[in-house]
Amino acid sequence: MNELAHDHGDAAGFLRQYQACFATRADGSSWPNWETTWRRGTQYFRGLIRPGSNKSIAGIASMVDIKQEKLERFVRESAWKYKNVEEHLRQTAPEAAQGAASALILDGMGIPKKGHDSVGVGRQWCGATGKMDNCQVTVNLTLASPGQHRNADQISWPLGMRLYTPKKWIGDNSSIYDSIQEQQQYAKRRKEAGIPNDIEYQPKHKIGGDLVEEAADSGLDFGCVLGDSNFGKSTQLRRRLRAEAIPYALELVPSKFPVIDEETPLQEESESGSDDPDETRWEISEDEEIFSPEDLAQEVEDTDTEREWEHIHWAEGTKETLSGEFYRTRVRVVTDRANREVGEETGWLLIEKTTDDDEDDSTVSVKAWICWNLDESSLEELVQWTHLRWSIERFHEDIKQHLGADEFQGRSWDGFHRHLAVVMLAHAFIATHRLEAGQDLSSFEVVMQRIVREAAIQQLMENLNFDRETATDAAEEMLQGFTDWRIPDL
Repeated sequence: MNELAHDHGDAAGFLRQYQACFATRADGSSWPNWETTWRRGTQYFRGLIRPGSNKSIAGIASMVDIKQEKLERFVRESAWKYKNVEEHLRQTAPEAAQGAASALILDGMGIPKKGHDSVGVGRQWCGATGKMDNCQVTVNLTLASPGQHRNADQISWPLGMRLYTPKKWIGDNSSIYDSIQEQQQYAKRRKEAGIPNDIEYQPKHKIGGDLVEEAADSGLDFGCVLGDSNFGKSTQLRRRLRAEAIPYALELVPSKFPVIDEETPLQEESESGSDDPDETRWEISEDEEIFSPEDLAQEVEDTDTEREWEHIHWAEGTKETLSGEFYRTRVRVVTDRANREVGEETGWLLIEKTTDDDEDDSTVSVKAWICWNLDESSLEELVQWTHLRWSIERFHEDIKQHLGADEFQGRSWDGFHRHLAVVMLAHAFIATHRLEAGQDLSSFEVVMQRIVREAAIQQLMENLNFDRETATDAAEEMLQGFTDWRIPDL
């Protein structure tokens, strides 16, 4: 593909369908200077997709030749609502990203930070650094569909990004502070960040559940919800999804998820009660085996049993066919191992075996998933779904490396979420161009480079009356000379 599917890489046509997000309130009314808000939104958007490594507000202002203060007011003080952008993204999700093979994917994203005043910052687990670190953390939801020919052809469409706010930032429990002085410091930070008064502490599973429900209520077509073990271990999230009849395939901690065989006889209902009054729990006999995914994997490894691993390939990678060893069985989840209680949650337990060979020994490790309301799915379908979760890691990498998702330097609640809202729009714009390419989709980076190149060519042709060949040469020389941009692989 030598050219973009569109006549030019300009974003005006794409952005026009989202104008209401920046020009009207939820009730349909507007405000006197909505045209200015809309203009600033388009400028911010264009700055994010232009080449350059600095996607802070100062960097964006420099790229689009506007005073930094005007963009700061756009993200900090304007009347537009970031949730309106998320709603429009749900309504405009492309058909190619939907369907029975697609999934909603939940994940957290860490943004390392220095200092203590950026909204929601704290010492917590940071996926970006792989350790406890000073950072902000968001809970993100994407819609993803598998590549038809290659793993790299997966399509992601952003649906929501919300800040996780540690308890100290909420201030509703004085016992969590080390001192009165610390409590006062956080109260001051909370006020300066403009955290709305109605914001209460929400664990990540609650934020994720809200995002999933909003997506499901919008009518999106998808097969199931995916998430790593941070979400899979949440009994509250799994119960919530079951209450909404939303299928899931959630990763587990293999050594810490007790189950029994689904056909295990149940005794009388438990009298110890449940934190969910609508859920029934039963006791099981002392003779019945409780096991973990890790226990089951070891049993399958035992050649004396009838259980066997199945070799499944789920996609074509850039270097080789992606495949692995899998086993599944029907289970019921144990809710209280000590009291031998089980609940209503049943489904496929899927486990994957990976072997790391070194010079001295080989180490077998296990991954596991609980798959609910996917009873009729084949083993191959479960494997493809669970490995589709990889696409949100790619999404995080793309929005950080190319769109500056982690470069917002403001401290406010609204500013942070508004920045991410425009980042999601920019990602959706690139995804739209990727889809127009048809088979063998180019990478996010290459498509973004093509858009920038084409926009520069069109501007030179329109403003300086260059013919296309001259404009192309000039655009590429200009882009390479003044930025970190490189010529895309056309």
